[in-house]
Amino acid sequence: MDAETIAGLVGLAIGLAVLFALSIFESRTYRREHDGEGMLHHWLTHQNMHMPHWKRPRH
Repeated sequence: MDAETIAGLVGLAIGLAVLFALSIFESRTYRREHDGEGMLHHWLTHQNMHMPHWKRPRH
């Protein structure tokens, strides 16, 4: 492997690590601001997606 390939792979790894860290940070911030409700749960409840009654949260 040449230097450009190694630099590209290192840049890709750093970019993915930053993306992963930011998504965790955003998820925790969202939960804190919305009384523990997660982003996915919020999105599913506000789309007209019907969940079975046994899977629907009771809160």
